[in-house]
Amino acid sequence: MKLQEGEEILHELRPERAVLWIWLFSKALPIGLAGGVVGFVLFGLLGIIFSFGGFSFIGGIAGAVIVGPGFLLLGMIYCEFLRRTYVYYITNQRCVFHGGIIRRIERSVHYHKVTDVEMSQHIIERILGISTLNIFTPGTSSRLGDSSLQKAEISFVGLKDNESPAETINGILRKFRATGE
Repeated sequence: MKLQEGEEILHELRPERAVLWIWLFSKALPIGLAGGVVGFVLFGLLGIIFSFGGFSFIGGIAGAVIVGPGFLLLGMIYCEFLRRTYVYYITNQRCVFHGGIIRRIERSVHYHKVTDVEMSQHIIERILGISTLNIFTPGTSSRLGDSSLQKAEISFVGLKDNESPAETINGILRKFRATGE
């Protein structure tokens, strides 16, 4: 991340390892299931080629059992490397997310665009002792009637402590709104 003129980093944060338990179900498991389906179809089709001329259900099951866990393992490895690329910065001028493996993303929001800062923790995050800090802008308001439409501009997921960064952001916002600087 390249700092702008007069900008200084106030917080540099990274997701905790506990976020991997959430990503196991939201990222790695779907990859494993997709691999199982691919294995089922490929090994089943091999039954057409090398067997009795029909789709081999047994071959498909064997393919799912062999390929599915392999894809699940690859998904878990991907999630670990993805977690290591995530870095969250809170500076005196903006909030920045940086990360990604296949597609590297750097998203920043200057404080004059921030409308709301939300600290959230769903039940699994509470059990794991982590939380999420969401930064909203006018186009991504957290106060929409339909909660399914809420999407933060930047989400800092997997934080052990989100209170200190949230207080820093809210303090800067109060100062900005009072002085306009």
